[in-house]
Amino acid sequence: RVMLLTKDRVRKITARWNESDVHQDLSFWAEYFALVRSSEFLMGRVSASGGNPFRCNFDWLIAPSNFVKVVEGNYNA
Repeated sequence: RVMLLTKDRVRKITARWNESDVHQDLSFWAEYFALVRSSEFLMGRVSASGGNPFRCNFDWLIAPSNFVKVVEGNYNA
């Protein structure tokens, strides 16, 4: 759960918003987070290599390279 919007978070969200006209629509963001919720891996329900499950957080999701991976469906099989 996001509790604070730090300057760094606002900067990253703004950057993702401005990367594409498609991103400048709240329905895009609803679909983005629905895609995250549907990923067994991102939600920590499975592990990729038998270790502890990975679970993404908000900062991970808005980082440039991770954002692209999620949008491209790399974590949904």
